[in-house]
Parts: sequence; C-alpha cells; structure tokens
Amino acid sequence: MRNVPLTRTASGPTGPRRRSLLALAGGSVGAAGVGALLTGCTDGAGDGADSDGRASADERVRNEAARDSLTLLAHYNATIAAHPALASRLRPLRSEVARHAEAFGSPPPSASASPSATHEGSGPRRAVEVPRDARKALTALATAERRTADARTTALATASPELARLLASVAASGAAHAYLLAESRT
Repeated sequence: MRNVPLTRTASGPTGPRRRSLLALAGGSVGAAGVGALLTGCTDGAGDGADSDGRASADERVRNEAARDSLTLLAHYNATIAAHPALASRLRPLRSEVARHAEAFGSPPPSASASPSATHEGSGPRRAVEVPRDARKALTALATAERRTADARTTALATASPELARLLASVAASGAAHAYLLAESRT
C-alpha cells in the first residue's frame, strides 16, 4: 500500500489571485466606473455623530464591565476573608479578575484590599454575603463568575470590534474560572 499525504502540496495557486482580479476589474471599469465605486466612500465629515455614539456606547459597556469586575473582586475578597483555607486556591483567580478590571479601565486594586475598600464609590450597592460552608462559598463564587461571563457575552452585541474581543476574552476566562471553582468543590 502506498502512503498518500493528507494535504495537497501545490506548487502555486490553483486559480487567479485576488490582486489579478482587482486589476482586471479596475482596467475594465474605467475612470467613470472607479469614480462611481468610490462615491460610497466618504471623508468622514458626515459620520461624526455615529462615531460619537459608538464611543459613548463603548464607554458605557466598558464602565459596566469594570464595575462587574470590581463586584466579582469583592466576592473573591469576601470569600478569602471568610474562608482563609481557600486563599491559596482563590488568589490566582482573584488576581486575574483584578487584571480584568484594569483592562476595562478600573484603577488597579491592591492585592490585600478588603471587600469594602475595593469598592469605594463605584462598587456594589450591597455587601457580599459569603456562605459559612466552604463548598457553598465556592458554589456562590462560581455562580458570580458565570453571571459575569454571561453579562459580558450579552454585551458583545453592542460593542465595537476591539471591545468585543476584550469582552469575549474576559468572558471566556470567567467561564473557565466558573468551571475551575465548580471542579474544586468535589
């Protein structure tokens, strides 16, 4: 039996290249056709309101994501304070959540911030309640991570491409945190 490679190794492209097609199309359209094609492009003078609207929408999404990260950080701080035995497992996840808050524009929180000190002026409306049982505390933390990841996934629809990439990345990280927290309960 003969070994056949799974991929084709062609010495060149099998069809015309994009540049060739564009050059051919440009030559056949002519100057009037090119002018007609370019009328769809503007100098940006008329779309200032659109870009301002997009910027303010992105700013709202970014601020909300930063607030969500700070709220999640408060959950981590409260859980670590209530269950010091979990601190070694939670600190790496907590530090990632702190970096997420920074990525969304929040000032960097201190590594040993208390739940109330973390949220001066921009934090959650109520104090974080941590269950007395460590397993239930991990479940509550996993739920908070999942809820935050879901909110970021929902916000993708209204975000600019750059912000959407950041939201998607942080949402994926949050989903992984939720999974790790759920697995650490067993």
